[in-house]
Amino acid sequence: MPFKALSRPLFIALTGLIIFCSQSQAVEQITISSTANQTTFLELYTSQGCSSCPPAEKWISKFTDDEKLWTDLIPINFHVTYWDYLGWKDPFASAVFSKRQRTYKALGKSRIVATPGFMVDGSGWQGWFYKQAIPKSKTPYLGNLQATINNSEIDVEYDATNTEHASNQNLVAHVALLGFGIETQIHAGENVGNKLKHEFVVIGYQQSSMSANHKLAAANLTLPHAVDVSPTKQALVFWVSEKGDPTPLQVAADWL
Repeated sequence: MPFKALSRPLFIALTGLIIFCSQSQAVEQITISSTANQTTFLELYTSQGCSSCPPAEKWISKFTDDEKLWTDLIPINFHVTYWDYLGWKDPFASAVFSKRQRTYKALGKSRIVATPGFMVDGSGWQGWFYKQAIPKSKTPYLGNLQATINNSEIDVEYDATNTEHASNQNLVAHVALLGFGIETQIHAGENVGNKLKHEFVVIGYQQSSMSANHKLAAANLTLPHAVDVSPTKQALVFWVSEKGDPTPLQVAADWL
């Protein structure tokens, strides 16, 4: 079949489509890496069924526009399930997060399991109740953590060179998808009649064991399936821990 030259309008349209597809592919690939800063990993355990939790969530929301967000401070908002019995099922709550909080207590890293509950760099912190400043990391996280996101696939690498974890065969990679600007009207439980707003809330989570090759540990993850909400912004948080201990060894985060 003889070749038929394309008309100029069709040629221009196809050229534009090719350029658009190339640009889309470039945007879809993102790399998120740990920084040299002494990053603080702030965990808030909360629930929509807890009447004392909204003030804590309002407080953590102030860090949304902090200039040191993701480099010096990574806040993360875990919703637990143990308030659901009051008649309101928290859509963000997960038994995985409840277990995470209980594991901290079982390991002696926090004194109680309650909401609102705070962990700073893997240690229980009660300073919020006394209007104290978040303590700065006493020791910096070690090693380099990098996550490359391409479409829905995520490659996580942790280079533990010059750390005590260099030969650790029991590492776990975690990824949390955070949602911002989410509002929920509460129809039962202690917060009945209130509209709650959430920032830094985990709307999707996944973890995987890492394979270790000399001083480099790696894992393959996928973008977590998100709760059916409409956040105004999203972010991804990555961290590495040892099996059986939620304490982060290295952390990385950024806007998605």
